Amino acid sequence: MRLILILVASLAPILVASLAVSTARARDVSDLSQRWSGYWNAKNLDATMTLYAPDAAFLPPVGKAWHGVAEIRRQCAAALAVYEPHIELTSERSERSGTLAFDTGTYDETLNPVKGGKSVHAKGSYLFLFKRGRDGRWRILEQSWSETTPVKL
Repeated sequence: MRLILILVASLAPILVASLAVSTARARDVSDLSQRWSGYWNAKNLDATMTLYAPDAAFLPPVGKAWHGVAEIRRQCAAALAVYEPHIELTSERSERSGTLAFDTGTYDETLNPVKGGKSVHAKGSYLFLFKRGRDGRWRILEQSWSETTPVKL
C-alpha cells in the first residue's frame, strides 16, 4: 500500500503537467476560431483570408462547398457587401494531434443588412479543421456550419 501511495505521489505532478499542456494546446486551437470571428465581425476580409490554407474548403449550411481561398474570398466578400455581421462562437471541444487540429462548438450570429431592413439571426454548430503548415502556422483546412433552424437570407 505504501508503494502505491509513493507511486501515485510521484506521478501526480507529471499527470497534472500533462493535463495542463493538453488544455493549453486545445486553447491555442480555439483561439484561432476566436481570431476568425473577430476578423469576420470587423469585416476585415484580408485578415480573415490569412487564416485559410490555400486548399481550404468552406461547407455552408446550404448549397455546394466553396473550394480554395479565391472562392471562399469571393463568397465572403459578397456576404460582407450586403451584411454587417456579428458572430459569437462558443467552443465546446478542441484537440490537436500532429499536424491536424479541430475546434467545434456553437455559434450565434446576427446579420444586419448594410442598406437597412430586417436583421437575420442564425444559430447552430460549427467545426473548424486546422492543419499546421511547414512554416509552423495553423490554418483553416475545412470549415463547416450547421443551423438549428433554416435561415432565409
